[in-house]
Amino acid sequence: LVCSKAVNKGEQLFAVPEAAWITADTAQQSQIGSHLTGLESWLAIALFLLHERAMGNASRWAPYIALLPADSGSPVQWEEADLAELQGSQVLGTVQGYRAYFQQRFDQLQAEVFGPNSQAFDPIVFNFDAFLWAACTVRARAHPPLDGGNIALVPLADMVRSQPSWPPDSAGWQLKQTGGLFGAGSTQALVMEASGSMAAGDAIAMDFGPQKSDGQLLVDHGVIDPLVNQPSYALTLELSKEDRNYDDKADILELNELAESTEHILRADRAPDAGLLPVLRLLNLSGTDAFLLESIFRNEVWEHMQLPVSEDNERGCYQQLIDGCTAALAAYPTSIDEDLALMASGSLQPGSRRQSAVRVRLGEKEALDATLRYFEGRISRLENMEYYAERRLKRLGL
Repeated sequence: LVCSKAVNKGEQLFAVPEAAWITADTAQQSQIGSHLTGLESWLAIALFLLHERAMGNASRWAPYIALLPADSGSPVQWEEADLAELQGSQVLGTVQGYRAYFQQRFDQLQAEVFGPNSQAFDPIVFNFDAFLWAACTVRARAHPPLDGGNIALVPLADMVRSQPSWPPDSAGWQLKQTGGLFGAGSTQALVMEASGSMAAGDAIAMDFGPQKSDGQLLVDHGVIDPLVNQPSYALTLELSKEDRNYDDKADILELNELAESTEHILRADRAPDAGLLPVLRLLNLSGTDAFLLESIFRNEVWEHMQLPVSEDNERGCYQQLIDGCTAALAAYPTSIDEDLALMASGSLQPGSRRQSAVRVRLGEKEALDATLRYFEGRISRLENMEYYAERRLKRLGL
């Protein structure tokens, strides 16, 4: 999708009226709509796509569907040989989880929808591979604010390409009311405005996920930027229900509007996010440090977690991260150096599944390695840090 003429910053690039979107309501009004009642919006749209694709030129949506690629690009659709390149990676686990989920949903549909209504759902059309294509296509082409419960496919708009931070303040898709005098008779439309001057022929692009890693973009949208690397690894910290102080810690997390399971993105080009260590310090709070969990400290304990509590607690946090990163790196069959050499060799076809897989697994390892080195450096400085007891004495003037 490119500009047909030069535009200035703030000018509208396109506007797609709501009547031209494919939504759950669109699916409900189709020939199979009566069988879609109660299904999630994304699922209703996916089944609608399969139905309309089977109708061929008789479908109102034939020109749009003809433009949809048979391969969404997501590794969820990859063959086992391609997935082997992701061995040991976090992305492979995510892909396997999605495939298992989609298989479970397909089996459920077979039993509850397809089987009892075989006259409406031809098994040649509604098979698992086709279902997987439809599910991945819907996921790949949906973006905020038309995602989640408001999910919709928007012809033309979903041809915008992915480009990180294009430009840095790009607003991406926006919903606006269009037409109608003083709002009367106005309709909702999906619009996109230029965040900078553009010349005729310039490609229209937006950031598909400012906070997403290369792996997340590949799984969700089937794309990976050829120039800008976003190497990262998603670390999940979870409060164990076996923790002897579980109730107190859960209460503190809830009091500070945090879940018992939190995700933190490790990146290769920056220090861990500021929210990582406070959570880890709380999760590791034990022994003589556990007095901070007493109710008298309940309203201030989270403030104390922002700084080192004790040398033992801080060492435990760092060592947990060091051990975790080391174990994760050991699970990959190739090293960082081997992947760097492969990327530089010229043997990987640009845009190929193999190149994407190597790029993603390399990015994960670089993020893990950077995090490992960061905390190895900090653990050597533990003796020089100031802890809660010292800060407390200073506040008391002692």
